[in-house]
Amino acid sequence: MPEPGILTSKVRSYMESLSPTARAMLVRTLRAAGHVDLPSEVILKAAEGLDLGGDVKVRGACAVDPWSARLERAFFDPVAPFLVDDDPIGPSFGRISRRRLTALWNWIHRDLAAAAWERALAADPFDVDADARPIGRTFRAEVAPLLVDRLREVSSDPKARQKLSGHLGGEAAFRALSDIGYILQNEAAFADLFAQVPSAVTAFDVADSSRFVDAVRVASERGRLSGDWIAAVIATRAANPIVLVLLACRLAGATDPRIVASGRSAAFVEAVIARIEQHAAQAAARGDDEASRRAFLSDLRAYHDLTRNFELALPVESVSAWFRRLGAARRAMSDVVARQLEAAPGLVRRALRVDNNGGWAGRFDATGFADAEFAVRVTLEARLAVDSLAVNELALRARKQVESTLELVSNRLMDELKSPHAHDRDVLLAAVDGAIRLCGLVFGEDYAAVLRKSRDNGVAKQARAAG
Repeated sequence: MPEPGILTSKVRSYMESLSPTARAMLVRTLRAAGHVDLPSEVILKAAEGLDLGGDVKVRGACAVDPWSARLERAFFDPVAPFLVDDDPIGPSFGRISRRRLTALWNWIHRDLAAAAWERALAADPFDVDADARPIGRTFRAEVAPLLVDRLREVSSDPKARQKLSGHLGGEAAFRALSDIGYILQNEAAFADLFAQVPSAVTAFDVADSSRFVDAVRVASERGRLSGDWIAAVIATRAANPIVLVLLACRLAGATDPRIVASGRSAAFVEAVIARIEQHAAQAAARGDDEASRRAFLSDLRAYHDLTRNFELALPVESVSAWFRRLGAARRAMSDVVARQLEAAPGLVRRALRVDNNGGWAGRFDATGFADAEFAVRVTLEARLAVDSLAVNELALRARKQVESTLELVSNRLMDELKSPHAHDRDVLLAAVDGAIRLCGLVFGEDYAAVLRKSRDNGVAKQARAAG
């Protein structure tokens, strides 16, 4: 294969033989396709500085931001405030997964509005600094009615809906498409409401004389947006979702949940309940990788904080529908936490165990230790969240068992470390360090520091004996 420089030179010679219009068409095609492979990079590099039928020149391949990519971002501008990283489980107004956008975008510009897309592409000014938002707005205006019509068609035909859902990637993708359709159809109403919502909504904004509250009341009464979507707009800027409950009470002019439930602002309370349900459902669906475990702990903390604040702001025992939903979320979260609590003591023992002969199996099980550490962290979080979970007794028992197991195992490991007959000392040290790490979590860093000093003394003693 020729050297990159020789290859670029040959491609440039070929590009120079083309007319400016042909060069422009080739560059436009590569940009529209969004290619980042080596051949495309070579062609774009070779086109640098060449005439493309105007005064605009091509920048380096690494600096090129394809017109098609800028159009895509511009198209989704009204949707951006509602994008989330996780794929919502079940219906969730105003929470659209980013991972769904690629499939939806491909369907929109290839199948739904191919002609409008060609016109948007043809407007490429061949300037990487050009603003794509005006063309994006035009394309969006052409797509919106087509999308709404298609959604209406499939809503009355179960087979057509199932076929479209399968093409897009499942029911979650179809729900995301429906949400996008609603946002595009009501873009002006969304923009008007966002203009009146503070960038960070706090409890101070939900005051008697607040212009924000008046704006929300007017938006609710006009009915241009449904209450669910008004709540979704506010949630994107709420410092804490519980602000929605406070706002619902303010709009209803009462703190009696029955009065709130019978008015327009009930949707705001239901949005918070839906968020609590989401945290419980997401926690139950998390995997065993490190990122999923971090997300699980985040879900547990968010669930506890939101549930506790919700109960303080608006006890809903008198509204049976809301009370049942909160109870179901509590059971779901408690069940998944309980499984970790029950497993925690055994996982700690297995992760740090010594075999019956006083030696070692020959390796430190890093995976088993990761399982044990996660279970211990859940145990600690559960003790802080007992008010919002149905695991009070189990959490207390698990914590005591983990503490006694760590004390026993740590002492045995330290004794083994000091023994001149210890086998597989590197593995033993890994287990000791693991025990110290877990003790730091459970008993605090002061306790871990004492163990760490004992560990260092044991290692030094063995080094002197060997030397």
